[in-house]
Amino acid sequence: MNALAVLYGGSLCKSAFEKVLCVEPGEEKACALTLALKKASSFPGVAKTVLLAGADFERLAGEAGFALRGGTEIRILPELKVKNLLLVLAELSRSFDFLYFAWADAPFLDPALAGKVAERHIRYAAEYSYADGWPYGLAPEILSPSAAGILSALAEKDDGPVDRETVFQVIRKDINAFDIETEISPVDLRSHRLSFTADSRRNLLLLTRFQAAGFTGSAGIEGIIAEKPELLRTLPAFYAIQVSGPCPQACAVCPYPRFPGPRGEEVTVRKDFMDPSRFEELLDRIIAFSGDGVIDLSLWGELALHPQKLDLIDMVLARRDNLSLIIETSGIGWKKGEFETLASRVREERPPKPWTAPPGPLSWIVSLDAAGRERYGEVRGPGFEEAVENARTLCSLFPDDAYVQAVRFQGAEEDIETFYRSWKDRGAKIIIQKYDDFCGFLPKKQAADLSPVRRHPCWRLMRDMNIFMDGRVSRCREDLSALGGQGTPGSGILGNVFDEPLEAIWVRGGELYQEHCLGRYNGICGECDEYYTFNF
Repeated sequence: MNALAVLYGGSLCKSAFEKVLCVEPGEEKACALTLALKKASSFPGVAKTVLLAGADFERLAGEAGFALRGGTEIRILPELKVKNLLLVLAELSRSFDFLYFAWADAPFLDPALAGKVAERHIRYAAEYSYADGWPYGLAPEILSPSAAGILSALAEKDDGPVDRETVFQVIRKDINAFDIETEISPVDLRSHRLSFTADSRRNLLLLTRFQAAGFTGSAGIEGIIAEKPELLRTLPAFYAIQVSGPCPQACAVCPYPRFPGPRGEEVTVRKDFMDPSRFEELLDRIIAFSGDGVIDLSLWGELALHPQKLDLIDMVLARRDNLSLIIETSGIGWKKGEFETLASRVREERPPKPWTAPPGPLSWIVSLDAAGRERYGEVRGPGFEEAVENARTLCSLFPDDAYVQAVRFQGAEEDIETFYRSWKDRGAKIIIQKYDDFCGFLPKKQAADLSPVRRHPCWRLMRDMNIFMDGRVSRCREDLSALGGQGTPGSGILGNVFDEPLEAIWVRGGELYQEHCLGRYNGICGECDEYYTFNF
């Protein structure tokens, strides 16, 4: 067996260079990149290890004090494009039986699992092999030299950025032309959505926790997850922030209009907004705490009605590359030309970063909830034509990052099907959202029971932080007691982001998550069916 190990380090972030992991018990701490190279060089049959790096590798390595150990060849890729990567893989693999390929920020690469994939690859004379069912970052992909050459030809004109799915995505272009083998995990762990990669502060914390818990390889991973599910709650990834009090509509499927504003006014006439300076302060504190994150506007209320909405959006887009922004909107209240201005800003200020997961820098969700004007009026009220026109504009300007959304509930099935087909024909991306009764606050109108057979700890408690205009943080979006006032003991208010550290508030939320890990679902949690829904 004469194999080549290639690690892709063209898009490493600073977390990959942080020395927080142990090579061996008792040894000096090392970074994820060091461990990944060590593991890759131990794959069965490896005669040579190559690190593919980007033009900024020397700068990042120098800032982190990283030194490449002997025995590893480094190849600098001038452009981090799909076609360039596959051309290099084809060139490097020519004199080897096959090549292992993985990302260089995966310190838990398992030589034993790599050996199983390689054994299957050789036994069945495969051209491409991979492992399925384990968390990402435990096993490499394997390519034969002939397959690498074919892929380089298939991707000859592909100027797209390299991401973690690049090899398989190119294979999919002509998947029947390849002999593919899969090493399948005895326990399917994909539902946990784990990524053992040092591509964020969140995942780096996950790596350190699993190593401290005795992680030794792929064979023991399911035991750690089952016995210590609390390890999976690391740092918040999704920040739903209320910046606008008013809404242009009082929707029938939303609880928000049922709560009066600070002066007792209805939702359609409220005039309260978050001050941009406070919003900017909050963004900086989020970055300081989480390192990155998805900002969702607005937790309640319509962003389009905020008089300084473009300033708020620009605070995310122009100055904070580690943040992504999602705007949930009715599509009503936007001024002519604002969408075009924002599309231009995204192109100019936020080039894509291939090492980050979706969403992109700016994504849109337009809540329409109906296919036609009459049904729309019953569910949402006036404004159908404006909402549809703006939805079409957004889908045109942001084809990969704009969605039209409709809530599926009893009595609306036929209309939902019409909605789906009509927007599908336009080429739009569609979200059919499950109905949420907010733990019994609204009538139960779920069209179907989508809940898992076995309940698991809440995704929202694991990943989300919900922040009101005044800085109060509710334990969960489903806890509507926070809408009724400033919050009282037991009302679900965890703290205030303008008065105390985010970390302290996040730790308090972990107490309820720990209850879920123990199988205890008290209070409104016992009535909730949103626990299995997952945000970006």
